[in-house]
Amino acid sequence: FFNKYACEIKMSRSRTWTVLLVLSLLTLQALSNSPPVVIRNLARGSALKCLADLSGGLPFEVWKSNVVLEHIRANHDNTKPASDVSVLRTILQKRGVQGMWSGCPARMIEGFFSGAVLLAAKETMRKTMTASPLIRQKLSPAVIGFVAGASGGAAQAIVMAPCSMLVTATAANGGSVMATAADVWSRKGLRGIYRGSSAVAARQATNWASRQGFTEFMRPRISIAGVPGELVAGFIAGAFSCWNTPFEIARIEAQSNSFSEVHEKRNGVDNQHQSLLDTMNDIVKKRGVGGLYIGIGPRVFQSCYQTVFLVCIPRVLDA
Repeated sequence: FFNKYACEIKMSRSRTWTVLLVLSLLTLQALSNSPPVVIRNLARGSALKCLADLSGGLPFEVWKSNVVLEHIRANHDNTKPASDVSVLRTILQKRGVQGMWSGCPARMIEGFFSGAVLLAAKETMRKTMTASPLIRQKLSPAVIGFVAGASGGAAQAIVMAPCSMLVTATAANGGSVMATAADVWSRKGLRGIYRGSSAVAARQATNWASRQGFTEFMRPRISIAGVPGELVAGFIAGAFSCWNTPFEIARIEAQSNSFSEVHEKRNGVDNQHQSLLDTMNDIVKKRGVGGLYIGIGPRVFQSCYQTVFLVCIPRVLDA
C-alpha cells in the first residue's frame, strides 16, 4: 500500500527543509515588524507551554510514547502488544504517578523555548497577514491560520528535536535526563541527539497548521458565544489535527533507535540512518497501515489540551 503511493507523496529532504526554511524566513520578517508584541508573545508562549505540560500535557505525552514503544517491543518479540489502558496501568504500577512526568526537566527546557518561538512566530505571522488588505481579501481566516501555524511549527523544530528525543528515551527507560543525554551523546554524537528531526519538523509544521487553521475554521461555525465557544473550537481542532499521527509514530520509532541496542538492517542500511519515508514504510510493512495510528487515543487528548493552551487562550487574552 505504502509503496504504491510513495512516488506521489515523497518529498526529498532538501525540498522539505527548503519549505521549512522559507516559512522560517517569512516568520523572521514578520517578527521584525512588531518587537513589543513579539516580546510579549515570547514570554506568554513560554509560560503557557510550560503550564500546559506541567498540568497534564506531559502525562499524555508519556502515555502516548509508551503505547508506541510497547508496539515496537511487541513487534521485535513477536508478541501481542498491550492495550492503551494496560500501558497506562503499567506505568502507574512501576513508576507511580510521578512516572507520568518522566523527562520533565527536558520537557520544561523544551517548553520554555519552543513555546516562546511557537506563539511569537505564529501570532505575529497571523496578525501580519491579517493586517494586509490584499491578503485578507484573497485568503480566508482559516487559510491564514494554516500558514501562520505552519510557520510557528517550523520554527520550533530546531529546539524540539533533541528535547523530544530525551523525553521519549526517559519515558521508555526511566532514569535522569542528563544521564540519558550523556549516553546518547557518547554513543551517537550530535546526530543521535537530533535523530528524528525531519519527523519532528514535519510533525510540528503540520501540527500547528492544523490546530490554528481548524480553530479559525470552526470558530464562526459554532453557535456558542464567548470563551466556551472558543474552547469548543479548540477541542474540535485539536482532534482534527491528529490526522498527522504517522509523523509522530515515525518520530518515536526513529528516536527509539538512538537509545536502543537493537539495530535492524534494511537494504544494507542501519535503521538509525533511514529517511522519514523509509521509517514509515517499514512501520507499514511490519504492522500494517494501522501501525501508523497507534496511540491515537492519548494523542487526541494531548492535542486538544495543547490547542486550548496555545491557540485559544492567547486569543482570549488578546480579546
